[in-house]
Amino acid sequence: MDNQLLNEYKSYYATRVERYANNENYKHSYEAEKKLSEAMQSSNSLEEFKTKLGNLNELCANALVKDETLIEKAFYEKHKEEIRKLAAERILEKIDNYDNAVDLGIMINEETNKNSMEIISDEAHNILVFDWFLLDELEIYENAEVPSEYKSKMKKNAQNIKEIIIQSVEDTEEKIQAWEPNWRLKPETILEYRHKRLLPYEDRHIEEQIARYKSIINR
Repeated sequence: MDNQLLNEYKSYYATRVERYANNENYKHSYEAEKKLSEAMQSSNSLEEFKTKLGNLNELCANALVKDETLIEKAFYEKHKEEIRKLAAERILEKIDNYDNAVDLGIMINEETNKNSMEIISDEAHNILVFDWFLLDELEIYENAEVPSEYKSKMKKNAQNIKEIIIQSVEDTEEKIQAWEPNWRLKPETILEYRHKRLLPYEDRHIEEQIARYKSIINR
C-alpha cells in the first residue's frame, strides 16, 4: 500500500510538471514544478520526500505568480494601459524577494490595492470625455444667432453650463484628494492613448476642446 501511494504521488507531481511543459508563458512555473517533481521522483518514501521538500511548494507558487504577472504586464503594454500595468511592474520587481506564499500574497494585495487607487485617479480625467457634450452645447449657446430678446437667455444658459463644468471638476478633485492630496485634473491627459481611444475625433479637435475646457476651469 505504501509503494502504491508513493507511486501515485510520483505520478501526481510528474503530471503537474507536464501542465507547463513547452509553454513559454509558464517557463518559471515549469522549472519550479520540475524541481519539486525531481525531489519526489528521487524519494523512496514519503518521509524522505518530506525531508527534501523544503520550500519547493512555496517557490512553485512564486513562479506561477511571476508567470501570470508577466502575462498581465504584456497585455497592458500591448493595449498601452500605462497606469494599469504599474501593479504588475512593481510585483515583478519585488517577487524574487519572497519565498513564503503568505507574505507574497500580502505584497500582491498591497500593490493591487495601490494600483486600484491609481486607476481611479487616472480615469477621473475622463470627466472631459463625459463633459464633451456640454462643451458642444456651450458652443451652441455662445454662438447662436438669435433675436436680441433671446440673447440674454442664451448667455445665461452658457454661464450655467460653465458653472456645471467647474463644479464637476471641483467635486472630482475633492473626491480624489481624499487619498491623493495633491491631485489636480490635467485635461491634456486625455491625449494619452488609453483615454483618447474613447474619443472618435481628430487630435486637432480634441486639442481645441482641451483648450476651451482649460479656459473654463482656469488651468
